[in-house]
Amino acid sequence: MQSNETSVPDRETPFFPTPKKEAPILDFTGTAVPIGQMTERTDWPQCSLGLFVSINGFDGVVTDIIGHSIKVIAADKTTQRFNARRLRTLFAPHERTKPAAIPQSTRVDEISKTSISEETIVEESRVVRPVRERILEPDFVAPLRPIRQYATQLDFPQCAFGKHVDIRGYSGVVVEIVDGSLKVQTKEGNVRSFNGAMLRKIYGTV
Repeated sequence: MQSNETSVPDRETPFFPTPKKEAPILDFTGTAVPIGQMTERTDWPQCSLGLFVSINGFDGVVTDIIGHSIKVIAADKTTQRFNARRLRTLFAPHERTKPAAIPQSTRVDEISKTSISEETIVEESRVVRPVRERILEPDFVAPLRPIRQYATQLDFPQCAFGKHVDIRGYSGVVVEIVDGSLKVQTKEGNVRSFNGAMLRKIYGTV
């Protein structure tokens, strides 16, 4: 006896792929916007997304906001992440325009510039809270510049971050800025700390 049942072919459940986040356009043309102009806005850090910015000499496009950090890609595809809260603190208006206070024990007006020894500039290592992350792979191929070129700028010492500098014959890359001091690492891996306020006083005049 023939069955009255008819077979119904299985229908596959339609698949709707999750839409991918649209990648921002990497436009490196024009002049990079100093990040300090963005950190003052009320919609920071969202306002920086997709912009070509400059952060302590690192120029790139903000491609993503991850948690409290912004992801920046340079033209050579180098990628760095920056803590948005630290950037707002670091580039607050009073920090960019007001030089750091000089410790009483190292006031330049008490001694002449010609008598300042290297020990006066170099600080002893101490435990402090870093204002941003340390560079793990310094670029020693970058042009070597005298520290005077950065000490004359208003955003010193932040503008020297990541730069290959020479300070009285001591050459290395500024791998970290801690409490206003520059941590300079040589090719051999040696690290010395230089007081940013003292460097500004000595080399900050044009």
